[in-house]
Amino acid sequence: MNRAPLTVVIPTYNRRHVVRDAIDSVLLQTLPPAQVVVIDDGSRDNTAGALRSYGGRISYVYQPNAGLSAARNHGIRLATQPFVGFLDDDDVWHPHMVELQMECFRRDPQLGLLGAERFDWPCREFAPVVEDPTTRLRAVTWEQLVVRTLIQVSSVIVRREVLERVGGFDETMKSSEDREWFLRVAEVARVAELRLPLCGYRDTPGSMCKDPAAREPAMRQILQRLDQKGAWRGRWLLRRKAYSYMHHTCSVVHAWAGDHVGAVRQGLKSLAAYPLPYRRDEVNMPLARPKRLAVNLLRLARLKRRDGGSAGKPNPTGDALQALRRTSAERMPSLPSVA
Repeated sequence: MNRAPLTVVIPTYNRRHVVRDAIDSVLLQTLPPAQVVVIDDGSRDNTAGALRSYGGRISYVYQPNAGLSAARNHGIRLATQPFVGFLDDDDVWHPHMVELQMECFRRDPQLGLLGAERFDWPCREFAPVVEDPTTRLRAVTWEQLVVRTLIQVSSVIVRREVLERVGGFDETMKSSEDREWFLRVAEVARVAELRLPLCGYRDTPGSMCKDPAAREPAMRQILQRLDQKGAWRGRWLLRRKAYSYMHHTCSVVHAWAGDHVGAVRQGLKSLAAYPLPYRRDEVNMPLARPKRLAVNLLRLARLKRRDGGSAGKPNPTGDALQALRRTSAERMPSLPSVA
């Protein structure tokens, strides 16, 4: 079986109930990677026992709990292939993701990092794919990334030579470490996104991205570092927009947490820093900030109920993986272990 010259790094922590979906989605690729490294960041839920059945198909490595960035960096150090991909333990890959992304790298030797669009996971079926993925490529610039993280880290494949230039993830950061890393990559290499839904995103309660206490200091730290090294180069309006978008993101996160006072405060800061409208690809609806501000004010006044979440909605299963699993036995020979 042909294999992609790719190492996939899957960090995991107390997620034995979902990490198998992530691993299976990688092993069942139409073009499987040459190496799959699972870094267990000190799990206490017997993740090792849950993954024992994979045998040599994955390289399972346990480390004392040191955080997500440390786990990813551990996987990077163990990588043996010229390309490295990252997949969080609660996300999955479309069966054709590696095949499509590697074709883009093959056609464009200057492409340094490639991500893809996401879809909601679990789902009942995967989206159809296109014959020529390069027709769906969109360049992603540093100027775009400094405002908003357009790429999900679980969808990323990067050339190892780029990793060697910029280094791994900042282990001192407790949130937004992927955004800080993307900005370093975009300074030295071409970055692009494949406009296809190839990364399944699971909305996990308790995710770090939904924690206002962790998210805001991390995002502010990233922008302050750019201030200190003079990265803006006189682009004062871009700087104001980046700080504005930080406050906008914090407003959304505070609203998710039910803190509508914090959401209103951050929304007002965002508008004060940059009153001009955001571009259509930066927000999910026109006039997003005034509308969100109005909603949060109404919720403060108890005139609008909070969203009901997923209660009462159908809960799809991961059926999209089941058919692939049923025919997988002959397709998954053992992979060499690095543990």
